[in-house]
Amino acid sequence: MESTPLKLHADSIPPVLRSAPEEVFFVRIVASPKPGSDDFGSAGGAYVNCYVDADDLRSAELRAIDLIQQHGWRPERFDTWQLTCAECANDASSEDEPSAKELVEQARVDGECCVFYSWPIDAPDVDEQA
Repeated sequence: MESTPLKLHADSIPPVLRSAPEEVFFVRIVASPKPGSDDFGSAGGAYVNCYVDADDLRSAELRAIDLIQQHGWRPERFDTWQLTCAECANDASSEDEPSAKELVEQARVDGECCVFYSWPIDAPDVDEQA
């Protein structure tokens, strides 16, 4: 794993532990494509929604950063986090995207999953995104 390019949010707050084994951490990080990645030159950045089956927020955040880096992206800024479960996940989704419930269930099976919501390199508000 590369060195962590940003300070961990989990290190700035008291430790957060999940209270039930069916809970997963939802962690959103703003990222940009690295040179040489498939998205470099076409995507200006992305909000990356990561669902991680971990016991604590710090572990979930580290795994999310590692997943983002494995996809050829550079994590730039922590955005938000929450604990969620399949029964309590907001299930509003479009036909083209998996629901939050499906993503939670995938994280419970695979240990983690990430969805990249990218914006074009020439987006008019690109300076406000990162």
